[in-house]
Amino acid sequence: MDSPTTWVRVMVEKATIFKKVMPMAMENLSIAQHRNTLWYAHTRGGSYKPKVRQFDVGDFVYLQRQLNDTLHTSSSCIILRIKVIMPSSVLEL
Repeated sequence: MDSPTTWVRVMVEKATIFKKVMPMAMENLSIAQHRNTLWYAHTRGGSYKPKVRQFDVGDFVYLQRQLNDTLHTSSSCIILRIKVIMPSSVLEL
């Protein structure tokens, strides 16, 4: 790599690879952007209803707690069983 001709050859090879790969990468980004746009329109359009979880007495659940940082949640290793489902949707574990 000490000679300028070697550097020129390496740069030309990288440029040809870049010229071939860059349009594919841009097309993949365009597809992903379109997919995200459709997802956003679907979820924010008013017709999207998230799946409601149904719990029954005797089901096993993990207890999920909110940490001080709002971006992180943690599941503890304790597995609990539902004993009672109250009318206010509060679960007694």
